[in-house]
Amino acid sequence: MRKSALHQFKIDKNTIEHIIEGSIVINSIELMLEILDKFPDNPELVRIYADLLLKNKMHDAAAKAYNRTAILFLNSGKMLPAIVAKISQWHVEMPSDQNVKAFLTELDSSQNKKLPIGHFFSKLTIQELKALCSLFENIQLPANHVVEEIGDPEDHLFFIVSGRLKDSIYLTLQNQRKVFRKPTLELTENDFFGDIYPFNKEQRSQSYIETLEPTELVRIPKEKLMRICRKYPNIELGIIDLLSIRSYTDQEGSQETIRKETRHKFSLLLELEIYPEHSPDEAIYLEGASEDISIGGMSIIIDAAKLSEPWNVLKLHESTTNAKIYVSVVTHTLLLKISGKVAWRREIVHGGAKALAIGMQFDEMSPKIRGLLFALFNSLD
Repeated sequence: MRKSALHQFKIDKNTIEHIIEGSIVINSIELMLEILDKFPDNPELVRIYADLLLKNKMHDAAAKAYNRTAILFLNSGKMLPAIVAKISQWHVEMPSDQNVKAFLTELDSSQNKKLPIGHFFSKLTIQELKALCSLFENIQLPANHVVEEIGDPEDHLFFIVSGRLKDSIYLTLQNQRKVFRKPTLELTENDFFGDIYPFNKEQRSQSYIETLEPTELVRIPKEKLMRICRKYPNIELGIIDLLSIRSYTDQEGSQETIRKETRHKFSLLLELEIYPEHSPDEAIYLEGASEDISIGGMSIIIDAAKLSEPWNVLKLHESTTNAKIYVSVVTHTLLLKISGKVAWRREIVHGGAKALAIGMQFDEMSPKIRGLLFALFNSLD
């Protein structure tokens, strides 16, 4: 009887760490099965096993292993690794809309929904998630690898799947030649970087980013992202939110503080003017309530009970496609009117009745107006 491979290969926590980080490479399916028999619920090991199955063209088994990897990552609170594992499964076998919907439901119930990337992914529809994930480029980098240098073109958005990176930020003040260095930031799992917005503006990196340890990233090319955002404006709205969090982090303080401050969840009564694309000179006047306000836009709920003839939820839903929108925030001391466009719209059930939810993407604002807007939101919160 052949001696077990495990008897010839010492497996302990230190060895497992080396396997996960890639310094020890396992090429034997039999040996990986024996390792998994000892560590069955380690998602990193299950993913390595899935990669090995795919390499050996065992597609059905690989798809099942990737699915188990995604489940284990979600159960351990690791949203982005779960998404990457799920995409690997979908590359092996084309998912149905029902499969994608089921995974979105799992993401929505994940504890990481509170993170910026968790909120971003959980807000996507089935088609939006499929479109975005089709752009993912997965890259593995060793320690001490330079990802971005000062002056490099910002042409990718990066999500950190695992590992740690050091971000040394340099800010050049306008009309001065001096370069001021901000304290170094450490970027870890679930963080993101890449100053790619506005899409029509060429940005240059103000950071020197390098890996501190073996790191896995997901990279999305800016040019491809622009194309799908034209078709799915809700993705663009989410990108704006993510990058506004990153921008504030660079300028003002810790990410945890900024994450709490950049998204406001409270109900604020609003007066709306919507100009449908097919009849831009005929405004629809409505009342609504904010559900979710961020630096890039807001979600608004329109109560069907307050719609007057000839409007109903379905007709209004159709009329808001690519519509221009003005939102008025009225207080005792001022009226603030904000312009933007309808980025997405959905029929929902709110308060036990059918209602319409729309996502508004703000038009470009000056820093002073943006500051006034958020000072107002903070005072009303």
